Amino acid sequence: MLPLIERTDSHVHFFTSKDLRRVAGSLPYALPEPHPLTAYLDELINAGIAPRLLNNVHLSILPDSENVFAAFEELKNLQANNPQRYGGVTLVGTIKAEPAYATQERLSHPQVVGARIVLHDAPPQTVSDGQFSEGQWSAFYRRLRPHQHLHIYAKEAETNLRVLRQIPRDVRVIIDHLGSCHSERGVSEPAYIALLAEAAARGNVWFKGPGYRTCVDPEEAGRFVTQIVREVGADKILLEATDAPHVGTDNKGIAYSALFNPSKVFNFVDAVALHVSQQTRIPVGQLLRGASGQLES
Repeated sequence: MLPLIERTDSHVHFFTSKDLRRVAGSLPYALPEPHPLTAYLDELINAGIAPRLLNNVHLSILPDSENVFAAFEELKNLQANNPQRYGGVTLVGTIKAEPAYATQERLSHPQVVGARIVLHDAPPQTVSDGQFSEGQWSAFYRRLRPHQHLHIYAKEAETNLRVLRQIPRDVRVIIDHLGSCHSERGVSEPAYIALLAEAAARGNVWFKGPGYRTCVDPEEAGRFVTQIVREVGADKILLEATDAPHVGTDNKGIAYSALFNPSKVFNFVDAVALHVSQQTRIPVGQLLRGASGQLES
């Protein structure tokens, strides 16, 4: 029997039908299918992949992150019942960055590594000065532990930039989807250049993959990764991720779920890393896993 290939998934969502029932009928679109932890682990292991480090990120359609805490218990039970199959898995979580929700108690959970702001396609002008820096937000940042990060998701580079500039400079930040979901604007978009410059100046900002929400073409997504490597540093990339269960569509209206499953996403990020390696001469393995320790330290 061939040994399993070890992989990190720095961005995945685990939720059950019970979680989805809480928001049934309240969304303007169809609910995704449940994506439970056990089924995901079994799919990867049966495909010859050994998931070693997983970051279960707050799911934007849910009102809280109780599914994240439930997954911690689910893995604990799996490992107790079958340590040989599941014992090598480390699960961490990123909870909802709502000051009233991200309490001291929740942030004190030993597996919680950060909290996530979700803005989707919010235009930059909707982010007001002080929106993420005053009042309860200031208290929230003080509750974050030194190893924890603030996770920002916005499709617009300028929206990400406006939020980033309001975050205290000693807070570690991870920005989703390589900082932009608009590959048609290219890596020379002024707001994108400014975002990378701000990240470089701070020195504690990482950009996370898998990159297919930037562009489903690995070479095009690789241009954004290459730009991050050159402007911010190769140690500021968290490329190895799946963003399972692949909700939404690309800019041509094709469902991501029709293009990817967890195994195919790992093939995608491998292809992205190869393109970047050819441009920068940085080893593929370093590009894939060089910053994964940020989720454990």
